[in-house]
Amino acid sequence: MPPSSTLVTNSEQEPAVDLDLLPVCESVALASQGSKTGMQVARGGTRIPCDIPVTLTSLDADDAFSHSCQIILANLNGCAARSTRPVAAGTNVRLDGLPTSTQVAARVVNCISLGEYEKLWLLGLALRTSGNVWGIATVPQDWEQTA
Repeated sequence: MPPSSTLVTNSEQEPAVDLDLLPVCESVALASQGSKTGMQVARGGTRIPCDIPVTLTSLDADDAFSHSCQIILANLNGCAARSTRPVAAGTNVRLDGLPTSTQVAARVVNCISLGEYEKLWLLGLALRTSGNVWGIATVPQDWEQTA
């Protein structure tokens, strides 16, 4: 294993996982379990588990859609969202219905199936403009330092 790899174990002390070998969204999910990695600051600060219903709308005329999804993990630069349909990486989208009453542009950076029978996908979304668009009142210290 290369010396730059980051290993993370969860609270149940399952075997270590090499985060450098996982797709972006899987790394986000692992880091949300209380793990601290050097990637958190580089990716927009501490990731905060949340449950924010939003409407995800495609800005791509060739793949027009609008559907409800759930933001389950957020930071200043993006989020992880649970979706009932796959969305191709690179798709430009808009998030509506945020607690801050703003429309936010984002880009899908990753889409991972949560299982053959689940019919759910985990989307990694990168915000076009960083910030606490999630309406989270008590933010981690590293969020305040980058604001």
